Amino acid sequence: MRTLGAITKLTKGSNPSPDLRRLMETPSQATLSPRERAVFQKVARVLIGCALGGLLASLIAPLGTQHKQSASSLLTLFSARLVMAAQTDSFSARLEKTQFNGWNAYRLTNGIISLYVTPDIGGRAIQLELGGKGLFFVNKELAGKVLPAEQNNLKSGWANYGGDKVWPAPEGWMNDEQWPSIPYYILDGSRFAAEVVTETPAEVAVRVTSPADPRSGVQFVRTYHVYAGTTRLKVDQVMRNISHRQIRWGIWHLIQNDAADAHDPTRPNPDLYMYLPLSAHSQYPQGYYNPYGDARHPSYQVQHGGRMLQVHYLYRVGKAAADTDRGWYAVVNGQKSVGFVENFTPFPEKEYPDGAAVETWNNGSGVISRGPWDQTLPDDPRQNPYILETEVLSPYAALNPGEEYSFPVYWSPTSVTNPVRNAVWAGAISEPLTGKLEGGQVSLNGVFGVFGPGGLVASVYSVMGEELSRVTLQSVDPREVVRLDKSIPAPAGAFRVSVFVQDPQGENRGYLGNVVLK
Repeated sequence: MRTLGAITKLTKGSNPSPDLRRLMETPSQATLSPRERAVFQKVARVLIGCALGGLLASLIAPLGTQHKQSASSLLTLFSARLVMAAQTDSFSARLEKTQFNGWNAYRLTNGIISLYVTPDIGGRAIQLELGGKGLFFVNKELAGKVLPAEQNNLKSGWANYGGDKVWPAPEGWMNDEQWPSIPYYILDGSRFAAEVVTETPAEVAVRVTSPADPRSGVQFVRTYHVYAGTTRLKVDQVMRNISHRQIRWGIWHLIQNDAADAHDPTRPNPDLYMYLPLSAHSQYPQGYYNPYGDARHPSYQVQHGGRMLQVHYLYRVGKAAADTDRGWYAVVNGQKSVGFVENFTPFPEKEYPDGAAVETWNNGSGVISRGPWDQTLPDDPRQNPYILETEVLSPYAALNPGEEYSFPVYWSPTSVTNPVRNAVWAGAISEPLTGKLEGGQVSLNGVFGVFGPGGLVASVYSVMGEELSRVTLQSVDPREVVRLDKSIPAPAGAFRVSVFVQDPQGENRGYLGNVVLK
């Protein structure tokens, strides 16, 4: 394990590009460094693959129409496998110490996603990027500032840096079993201890630990994990009782999503949505309720026969809470065609703070009742920024002194469009898979966001479950929306088709859909 200060800072030139003059020489063990040999091997594989692809294409050209279709499918398969092979040595996990908006930060990346963790400002993940596109709100007014407790309190105001955070739940002001909310310097704004716990090509991980908070009796420990070849990252969350009394809290995890217009940040984003599946056994008549704000708030719409709560961000304060038992929600920025899915384990048989497993907050103007007092939020995005908060709560945990409770969550960024109808292990589903059998062909359609690079593969089965054929449809990447519109040959006896993501190593990374042919 190493502390933050022990990581060697990467400077310009510490990861140099290969010397091109040397690469033009005859390559050999003697003339090329290990890094240059690796680059040469990758380039050579791609060039050989391109040459073979060209040869295959030239052989297809003279064929008749019937044979061309089969050969073209072979060429598609070959091209997809070539892309996947080129990816095999890519997307390894890496970690570095860097600066983010003026703050000291760890950067955990695999070349697809980058996560920036800033221990000095509450131990938060300040930004999560997919292909350079940021997902979280970052307060530019506080960029580079690390405010002391004297400037981050009830009198001076809350220093909301942005990013993600973790608090005790429930929030309230009526008794000692409620947490009095922000500003709360120890757990939200102080310097956290930090250490690297894993640094391999397969995984990098950083742990941040809060100071002990005597008032709540809590110390939070979070470990951020980024893995090779996938956008799915893990956040271990541990709540520890550091007091000499029993405590009872839930873990309350929040993400502040950037809700500003991507083209004009002085305005709210008109195409930012959250999708939250509702429980069929909810204790609430609509599947959710409004702890704060107008119960008729236009942001909240129940769809699909009561199965999904769609939240459309508006700059109007409001909050919704749901006792969902599905274990996921999704956020999509339609302007950027980017979003993420957060997964967690639901415990519907247990008691939750606020009676909810997931909550969402529209940061905007308006007046809300906080119970013993009313709060007025100004119509000024400089003081009251454009933010959509998405919040996951754990069940209550009663802890004796020295005990701790763990509640991990998972984030999976992807390129995706509105709406999200479902989320599965392989990705997010915007338009579910459809298939039509006609004239010896099966036409397949759907729109998805995937969580890892590789290929989209279709398997055709008989009514008895025998796999009749397997076809690679196209290459996929989390940084691009997957739009499937392909026709494949239908073997005799074809009954159903399933589509899954295959990683560069040939492993099945999960199914995106299944369709029975009619």
